[in-house]
Amino acid sequence: MAAATAPWSKIKAEYLKGDITQKELAQKYGVNLKTLQNRAYKEGWKKEKGKIRVKTEELLRGRVARARVNHLEKVMAASEALLDGLVKLAEEVRENPEILKDKTGSIRNAESFAKALQTATLTQRDLYGLKNIDQKFAAKKWKEQQKLEREKAAGPQFDEVVWEIEVPEGVEIDG
Repeated sequence: MAAATAPWSKIKAEYLKGDITQKELAQKYGVNLKTLQNRAYKEGWKKEKGKIRVKTEELLRGRVARARVNHLEKVMAASEALLDGLVKLAEEVRENPEILKDKTGSIRNAESFAKALQTATLTQRDLYGLKNIDQKFAAKKWKEQQKLEREKAAGPQFDEVVWEIEVPEGVEIDG
């Protein structure tokens, strides 16, 4: 097939898809590889293919981000529903503490309830990016430690000056 009669729009479209090499395209359409390469270079197929790839990656990243947001929203809703249920139970327990005792009168259920409430609260704080008490305490301690280390590295903040005065013999100094 002569280069002039080759279906260049089809060749270009296949090249831009990225599923086939230039060599395979040349063989498939019966054109000279060098002719195909020259045409691709002159018409900027490689740049166009790069732009398509970038747009495709952006679209994919957007879809992945939306999927993550949707998943996070579901997790947050479930966490809120769980915490709401635990809060309602806590209100009932306040009115009737016996609810948490098991058949033997043990308070194991109370311990489990407290752990569930703590876990749900910490989970929700994590989901909303809030520091929990331990993190706040650790951050405060870390800042204090950093301050002490900076002060230690800087050395004393003032120079100690020692005054030496010669006192002639026989002169008494008060104080």
